[in-house]
Amino acid sequence: MKNLLIVLSSILLCTGSILAQEPEKDVKKADRLLGIYLLDTKSNADKLKEARDLIDAAYTQEAVSGMYKTWLTRGKVYNEVAGQDNMKLVVNPKAKMENSLAAVTALESFQKAMSLAVKGFEKKDVIEGLNETAQYLNNFGSVLYSSGDVKGAFLNFDGVLKANQLITSNGGKAILQSAEDVNRQKYIAAVCVLSSKQNKEAIVYFEDLAAANYNDSTGAGSVIYESLYSLHSGSDDVKAEKYLTEGRQKYPNETNLLFAEINHFLKKGKLDELIDKLKVAIAREPNNLSIYNTLGNVYDNLCQKEWEKQNNAKAEEYLNESMKYYNQVLEKDPSNSNATYSIGALYYNRAAIVSKEMNLLANDYTKEGSKKYEAKKAEMISYFDKALPYFEKSEKLDPNDVNTLVALKEIYAKKGDFEKSNKCKEKLEAMKK
Repeated sequence: MKNLLIVLSSILLCTGSILAQEPEKDVKKADRLLGIYLLDTKSNADKLKEARDLIDAAYTQEAVSGMYKTWLTRGKVYNEVAGQDNMKLVVNPKAKMENSLAAVTALESFQKAMSLAVKGFEKKDVIEGLNETAQYLNNFGSVLYSSGDVKGAFLNFDGVLKANQLITSNGGKAILQSAEDVNRQKYIAAVCVLSSKQNKEAIVYFEDLAAANYNDSTGAGSVIYESLYSLHSGSDDVKAEKYLTEGRQKYPNETNLLFAEINHFLKKGKLDELIDKLKVAIAREPNNLSIYNTLGNVYDNLCQKEWEKQNNAKAEEYLNESMKYYNQVLEKDPSNSNATYSIGALYYNRAAIVSKEMNLLANDYTKEGSKKYEAKKAEMISYFDKALPYFEKSEKLDPNDVNTLVALKEIYAKKGDFEKSNKCKEKLEAMKK
């Protein structure tokens, strides 16, 4: 028994020795199978699959992971895998790709092969492979972007940039032959990576493009600055404002940056500075009702501030401007719920201010005090009366709007119509459940 165990141990040791040599054999076999496949790609498709399976199992093994041959073979195999999908797309541009990241894998393999290349012909072989890979990367990026896979599109488009850099840094002829070509490819990659919400990567690309002062006929320059503003907003507001200011200076006629600036001022509460910008926006987009509503809202807010300061003359001026823009919306779209509600809210808020003034007179029981109190009450009710039809119309346009129902409940109560007020209250309570 003891001798038998010794024999078995010897067999296991020998077997282990044989297994240790398998990865290198598999790399060679994968390369050989690839050659057979290339002799007749139609008849020998199974040879490519076998080569892929072998190289996938072998390339991470310690015995071969540091070999140039391993990575060159893997790159060449995945070029052919990508080539199969590319051929399908040539025949049918809408064909589904089975290996949409095959070219990315080929690129990664060639990058590793180049890092291990020593001789000139080795680098030349890698460059040859990369030139083929770049074609697939660009084609697959376009297809994936069109299909909505922006993350996959980015990996492929970005791969073209990496392939180009690797080729040129090792003496090869550039795929992207000019700085303009490089920046165009960066812009495409940047748009994809932004869409896939990889913000850190997007910032790198867009900041490179801003530094290069890149622009094209589609208005890429303004998109770059708008994107940099958005990417930095909230995390670095100083930098965000810097890019917004630079963008507006460079591209003063680009509407997307104008709207970004408008939203920025809205967020910061810089209402006075918004008015002229919104008027410019209306001139550029006269049918964009959201701009009219926004300008009406700006005047509305300015009006309320003046009411709070009891500067009624100025408040009335702002109220009329606000009403003007809301009414322009309703002239163009009588069913616009935003403008309808906003006019009601304007009158309602004025009534609320008058209500505060009325309450200050509540404890004055003199004849003169009572007279003033009743006058304020009548004024308050008059504003509620003006607000009411707009809120009633607003409810018809949007029956489940909480703010509208709250306003109606209060107005009906102030006017003594408790039946309608209670109905609004019941509806609000039902919505909470």
